[in-house]
Amino acid sequence: MNQLHFLILGWISAGLFAYLNWKQPDTKYSSIFLGLAGIIQALIPTWPLALVYSLLLLWYVFRPEQEQISIWQMLPFFFLTILAIPNPLCWGFLLTWSFFRDNRSLLNPILMMIFLIFSYLYLASLSYQLGFEILSNIFTGFLFILLPLIILAGGFFLIYNGFILLRKEGRSKANYFSLFLGVAVVLFYVMVIIRLTYYEFFIQHRLLDIPYYIAIYTYILFGITFTGFLIYSWLYLHLPKKKKYDFIIIHGAGLLGGEKVTPLLQKRVDKAIEAFRKSTNPAVKLIASGGQGPDEKISEAKAIQNYILESTDIPTEAIILEDRSTNTYQNLLYSKELGEKAVPEPRFLFVTNDYHVFRTSIYAQQIGMKGDGLGCNTASYYIPSAFLRELVAIIVRLKWLYVTLYIPFLFLLWVSYF
Repeated sequence: MNQLHFLILGWISAGLFAYLNWKQPDTKYSSIFLGLAGIIQALIPTWPLALVYSLLLLWYVFRPEQEQISIWQMLPFFFLTILAIPNPLCWGFLLTWSFFRDNRSLLNPILMMIFLIFSYLYLASLSYQLGFEILSNIFTGFLFILLPLIILAGGFFLIYNGFILLRKEGRSKANYFSLFLGVAVVLFYVMVIIRLTYYEFFIQHRLLDIPYYIAIYTYILFGITFTGFLIYSWLYLHLPKKKKYDFIIIHGAGLLGGEKVTPLLQKRVDKAIEAFRKSTNPAVKLIASGGQGPDEKISEAKAIQNYILESTDIPTEAIILEDRSTNTYQNLLYSKELGEKAVPEPRFLFVTNDYHVFRTSIYAQQIGMKGDGLGCNTASYYIPSAFLRELVAIIVRLKWLYVTLYIPFLFLLWVSYF
């Protein structure tokens, strides 16, 4: 069978799927035809079939008779298209659906990076096939020359920023993180240069290549993770926010002298007050959230309330105290409980620092909280280190995904060398 025959077979399969779902939406055989269309698209990549397949998937997700369909039920169909390299169309549809389903989903940055990578590869391949030599060279040069140089420059920047952070914030394990990561990035490039310079030595001692390839795999995997988290965090932070909320949560932080808000916490409170005044809901209330630490004289919630009462005309009855929480997750969970006691199906706006908004929104989604995140400005020298710590927290949450990604790689490495 040639490619045309496969294309016709794929269209027939897609047509049978559409017909069965139209006549009998609950039939167990319809997904077989959709899967067959996907397999054909994967084995014999054709853009006409990809378009039909993607539109059917989009319709299958949005059809009203199956509102409870899970994202995980759809993933096998979309993973079939991975073999059709590059095929960004299906991933673009899945990203769009997932984003509008819930823009706080941790799946969104993953889908976004798959879509961007496949789109880049497709455009690079298309420019080469069409004979656009200059454009093809630009794609190649960016990927293999400019991008590595940008990452190397980023490593030196992290080292520089790490010293500034230590000078302004003092020595602590957290403040050393960006410095150590910058050194690790630079050392990786040193390792690559040594490997390329003495390649004959490494050919003779093949086992020395094992840590080299593990380092490259780690570099690519976490580089993609960092880029996806960075881009999507920025996008989420700048999404338009609604102005009607029932409650505005102010996330607490450490106190100055055990009883006064710090400059960092003050920025959160001021941002929340600004949102409070702009709200179109006259009954909106502020929730000051934060318990009392072992070195604090009062709870963070009480310190926030004191600051608001001293510096604004907002009345006491507009402020609710949540003074049990000790971390971000509890800030949201206990505030949600307070809100649900006062208002049926409340909508929240949680206010924290800009680098912290997306991870906080993930927690909000996890506990079923309806609402959005709002970020306040942070000192520029503090952002890289803080953002990297947020990234580590996300990676820890996805640890089993990374274990799954490492297992086949390490297995292939073992098969190759032993």
